[in-house]
Amino acid sequence: MPDSAISIVLLLGSYDDKTKLLLDDIKEEVAKVFSGKVFAFLLENLEWYSTDRFEVLAEIRSNNQITLYLFEENDLFDVEDLDLEHSEDPDEVVRNRLMKKYNVSVLDKKTLRLKYDWLMKLSLEIFLIRELELTRGGEYLELMHAIYTNQSEKIWFFKNNSVIVSSMLMEYLDKFRVKLRTYINGPDLTKSIIRVIMHSREKD
Repeated sequence: MPDSAISIVLLLGSYDDKTKLLLDDIKEEVAKVFSGKVFAFLLENLEWYSTDRFEVLAEIRSNNQITLYLFEENDLFDVEDLDLEHSEDPDEVVRNRLMKKYNVSVLDKKTLRLKYDWLMKLSLEIFLIRELELTRGGEYLELMHAIYTNQSEKIWFFKNNSVIVSSMLMEYLDKFRVKLRTYINGPDLTKSIIRVIMHSREKD
């Protein structure tokens, strides 16, 4: 892969406070290490819009800012930050900006399932993090959906050493050749994910 190429990785996991903090730390470290060459996304606060000219991924940040990622034929061609006032509807802010700057006439907001499918196809790697056992397990639904949409070759299942994986889940991981890794703590997890991304970019 040329050094200038842009890659996307997807981070999946529960949104309990501890796991969410891990995911945010990984996202920040990816941005720091790869300096705009790799973007790490969480499904939370992401919206996907399809226009008559290109695809748009909108990341709604906690600091009242929206970052727009514009894709043409699955290639990222522009990134733009927009301010979001407390009373403003993010959909309308995105729509108005795209109409004004790019003269788009169609803006279709996609469902969560379609957004997830599209992001998986775009992603260089998919990292599923299991930090705690006592969560609702939504990431396991995301894992099964990825497996049954033929994305298992991209999936890395990282689990904390303290988490016990059931025999049934192991059957699925083995059958679909999902890569299972363990980690001790947050820094160990982040270092492993950074290493995987580096090797994947070298390979591609």
